[in-house]
Amino acid sequence: MSIIRKDSFFSICFLLISAATGMGVLTLPWAFRQTGLFLGIIVLLYWSILCSTTIYFLIMGGLHYKVSNITELMYYSILGEAKIENTPIEVELSSVGSKKRAKIASKVAALCDVLILFDCLFIIPCLLIFLSDFLIPINILVQQELPKLSVRYPGLEKSSLAKLFYNLFFSISLFFTERYRCIIFFCVIVFLLCIPNNFSAVKLVSVLSVFSSVSTAIIIIYFGLSSNQPPECQSGIMAPNTNFCRKGKIELFNYSSIREFWRITSVSNIILFSHFCHLILIPTTKNIHHMSTRKIKGIVLTFVSAIFIFNCSVGISGYSIFRLNTLPNIISNFAYNNPLVVLARVYLILSLTVTVCMEIIPLIDSFSSTIMFLFKSIGSLINKRKSEIEMTSSIKNSELNLTAKVDEETNSNQCTSTLASSVNLTPYFGINEQKEKSNEQIDLSGKKCPCNRSNFMFLSKDKLFKILNLIIVLTFSGIMAVEFSSVAKLIQVTGGTLDGIFVFIIPAWIYYSTYFKHHYKIFGITLLSLYLVNYVVASLSGIVGLFKVE
Repeated sequence: MSIIRKDSFFSICFLLISAATGMGVLTLPWAFRQTGLFLGIIVLLYWSILCSTTIYFLIMGGLHYKVSNITELMYYSILGEAKIENTPIEVELSSVGSKKRAKIASKVAALCDVLILFDCLFIIPCLLIFLSDFLIPINILVQQELPKLSVRYPGLEKSSLAKLFYNLFFSISLFFTERYRCIIFFCVIVFLLCIPNNFSAVKLVSVLSVFSSVSTAIIIIYFGLSSNQPPECQSGIMAPNTNFCRKGKIELFNYSSIREFWRITSVSNIILFSHFCHLILIPTTKNIHHMSTRKIKGIVLTFVSAIFIFNCSVGISGYSIFRLNTLPNIISNFAYNNPLVVLARVYLILSLTVTVCMEIIPLIDSFSSTIMFLFKSIGSLINKRKSEIEMTSSIKNSELNLTAKVDEETNSNQCTSTLASSVNLTPYFGINEQKEKSNEQIDLSGKKCPCNRSNFMFLSKDKLFKILNLIIVLTFSGIMAVEFSSVAKLIQVTGGTLDGIFVFIIPAWIYYSTYFKHHYKIFGITLLSLYLVNYVVASLSGIVGLFKVE
């Protein structure tokens, strides 16, 4: 089975892994610093098992209801009917017996679109900031190292080709030393990858994204196993200002009292963020009806196992290197001019670019649906107002007709002469009808003209509409990324609240509405309670972390 072939086993696995590995990989060593070594492994294992169940229920729910995105999944799961192929929601509304159920389903679908819109609008600026922060140090390093090449290799000064490349790379490095320029550059790259509005272009680079994430993990593991460990951190005024040092010892269980509970839950939100791929589950797996349930379980098991091994390796290695001096961004602990760290930055840029593309695609669909819903709501209000105005005008006209009828009865002779004289006007209306018919024929002939504008349009209206939405969303995300300076608290809150809805609440509803009656009641109630409790704790932890002063 080909890895690159559409909807193959390995293609789906690579796509899901690449969606999750780029999110919280750099914060995992800091998470182990908060929990300790063994407790961190236990928390990671717990979240891997819990997220694997939610991923499985979402995939099976999408296949059961034959939908293409998570909004349609919520709509048809509330209706309790599978989607008819190539049939929009509006057509389904007229054929549903229970209008109340259909109205609730449409409102929930609109709410789901709004939640996806806000979730992605917070995540994408965070990723754009990460990308710009990775790219800027590389360009600063290029500016420092390029002048040294002429000293190392004196013959390069005489080469015109070497001067050309020197000026080219130096100009590029100068251009990308500002954050807003880096953000604009990445927005253009994401725009080119997301123009097809499907995962065809993203699937081609998902393998590269997985390779980049694994390479980053290998580099961090190499530093952890290397004999060249950082020195102990020095305290005092004369101590060097460097992050490349370690402090303290490795803790196995960094949990001394119940007061540490909120710290563990905040770490859980970061780990939850590293498993988040739920928005792209249904779009990427909508065409795998040919796969058996066993293969789908294999996809979920492969994804969760790979993420667990990856997270444990990065978290344990990074924490063992710097210990209590581990920063929230592990790359910040290393020297920026280290060749392996530079390579890790390049790998992370590739990985996070794919992650941005995966978040943009469901955002575009939700943005389009939200705009259409707003236009339909405004149109229905306008039509309702028009009908009220027409009703009042018809009542007034009926009253005027009654008064006119009384006048006709009193002046019958005058009405008869008026009707007789009006016979001469009928040929005039006949001429007007002939003119209107001739004008319609001219219009039709103009529409059939080969110079018509529609014959020169290479893109359909839907395609142009989605491209316009893509431009609007990327522009808004880029502006937010330029304005924001820190995203740590934003990620924590987003992971606990908005992401938690898609990780816990929606899978809980899909399980309850579709599979609850087929399983043991005790198992189902326990699983649903576990989902709800975890969501409440994650949301409270995110909100507490937002207002916590550090």
